[in-house]
Amino acid sequence: MHYSDLPDDHRGAPWRPAVDIYRCTDGWLAKFDLAGVRPRDIEVSLRGRTLIIGGVRRDLLTESGHRYYSMEISYSRFRRVVELPVDLQTARISTEYRDGMLLVRLQTGEGS
Repeated sequence: MHYSDLPDDHRGAPWRPAVDIYRCTDGWLAKFDLAGVRPRDIEVSLRGRTLIIGGVRRDLLTESGHRYYSMEISYSRFRRVVELPVDLQTARISTEYRDGMLLVRLQTGEGS
């Protein structure tokens, strides 16, 4: 999942998706609310004790001739930085995108 090759027409202020963090028996689970974001428009990285996600949500449901009346959904780049109380550099990371939620599993091998 990468967004590095996205067009520059998504320059709005970044929004911060909501996240739930769970402590698991073998590490951590972070669940991000990314409704309407395509998996290919998401980037996930680790740096020290920090989990970073970023990307862009695009308005893909617009039709020619339509003008907006009210807009409350952010269609722009997003970024969320989560610091955890453990070093994540050696963690095994896996991601799953399901029903608008990005699940990031970080296996650190530490017990709960």
